[in-house]
Amino acid sequence: MTLKYDLYWSFRSPYSYLVTPRLVALERTYDVEATVRVVYPIAVRQPDFFAHSDRLWFTYFAVDVFRSAEFVGLPFAWASPDPVVMDRQTGTYPKEQPYIHRLTRLGQAATERGKGLAFLDEVSRVIWSGQVKNWHEGD
Repeated sequence: MTLKYDLYWSFRSPYSYLVTPRLVALERTYDVEATVRVVYPIAVRQPDFFAHSDRLWFTYFAVDVFRSAEFVGLPFAWASPDPVVMDRQTGTYPKEQPYIHRLTRLGQAATERGKGLAFLDEVSRVIWSGQVKNWHEGD
């Protein structure tokens, strides 16, 4: 009997990218299966969230993400472009979010076809590994 687990996963989270290859390996080795639940990032769900966060938060976050990527042996670079559009002048997130809305819908479509985790694995590598710049262009 296959053990199922719920996987709440965000295309904007580098932590989601960092855990995905280990989840793929887990499913290959054991009789477990993810029920993928792609979620919108907090910047989309609560656009004012970061306006109220500690000023040092991003510094700690950046150090931790690079250290975590090194620990699990994955290449890492900041997404280019960021899956969530932000107005750099004001630090606000516009309601129109072309990348994250499309990515989230594609993730849901893949999940409905039984390919959710495989899709997340491939796409997160394109977005976060640093091997593809302007991932949103072309094929």
